[in-house]
Amino acid sequence: MKKTTSLTLTQDLFQLMKQFPRPKLKQSSIDGLTRSEYELLVMLVMSLGNDKKAFTVTEISSLLQITPAGVTHLINPLEQAGYIERLQAPNDRRIVLIGLTDKGTKVAEALISEVQEQLIGLVNHLGEEDSKTLIRLMSKSIEFFASQFEN
Repeated sequence: MKKTTSLTLTQDLFQLMKQFPRPKLKQSSIDGLTRSEYELLVMLVMSLGNDKKAFTVTEISSLLQITPAGVTHLINPLEQAGYIERLQAPNDRRIVLIGLTDKGTKVAEALISEVQEQLIGLVNHLGEEDSKTLIRLMSKSIEFFASQFEN
């Protein structure tokens, strides 16, 4: 690819990425929560399963790709507001686990539902073929950017 074409495409992509709007969520779903706090709640509800009821701070740190101190900064106000709770690990009482309360689960599920509605709208707008193309291209983009940070 010619250098001028590459530069033009890079500039176009940069301008496009700056314009990409974040999903608008109903204010009632996120009252009092920062974006990082509700992302933590959503990540917890999406990652929990039949065999996993809670996570260590280190596990959450890895999932969110932030420092353990950053996780602690997020969980303290969420615990005070009743969205999450600290639990002792059954096999080792020295380990503290972070789990969702019923209130936290309900808020996270409401947020997930809102985003899913918006994504359904996007799929309907794009159609099946363009949606698959978007998914394929976004996946390739994620692979590229992930490889940039592995070194």
